[in-house]
Amino acid sequence: MPENNYHRYLNLPFELTKPSIANSPPRDYPFHEELNDYEDPNIMPFLHNLGLKCNHTEVFYTPPNGGVLPIHTDLPQLDNRTKINLTWGPDDSTIRWWKIRDENDIIAINGTHGDFSTEEHQNLMANEKDCDMVWEANTNRVSLCNVGQFHSTYNPGDFSRWTLCFHISKQDTFLPWDESLDYFADYLE
Repeated sequence: MPENNYHRYLNLPFELTKPSIANSPPRDYPFHEELNDYEDPNIMPFLHNLGLKCNHTEVFYTPPNGGVLPIHTDLPQLDNRTKINLTWGPDDSTIRWWKIRDENDIIAINGTHGDFSTEEHQNLMANEKDCDMVWEANTNRVSLCNVGQFHSTYNPGDFSRWTLCFHISKQDTFLPWDESLDYFADYLE
């Protein structure tokens, strides 16, 4: 098994609030939405006390019965930026991390993702046939996730999978994976 540079569970001293959109009726397509007006009453003060902040919040939806979000990075480069995620979904639904075999197969996106988002994005994508899966985890518990590496979601279950994501940073830059392990050392499982 490769080294886990992708996912760690967190044991936070509070519960995260499920956003109301996560109670929406099932859809038959993957979906992404920025939650510009959403604020969890506990996460912001908690991050502030650690010397961190939340840049923005978003939600991802993966439909049931084999639904997927495609393989992507969160920005248009490979790096090791960290998010806090919490999913409400089947226990067998997962986030998966991938290594691309040949960087010439990376697809740069600058615009909308017709397959899961109508919002403008700049990021990288890859086809599963060009990648090897290197890690997989269920995020039905609060998790640190490395989203600067290629990742996707998979939902083989028979009900919806909604994931709440907090983009965290220190000062004005993203929080690198290695540093996140130090910042959250007292809360890692």
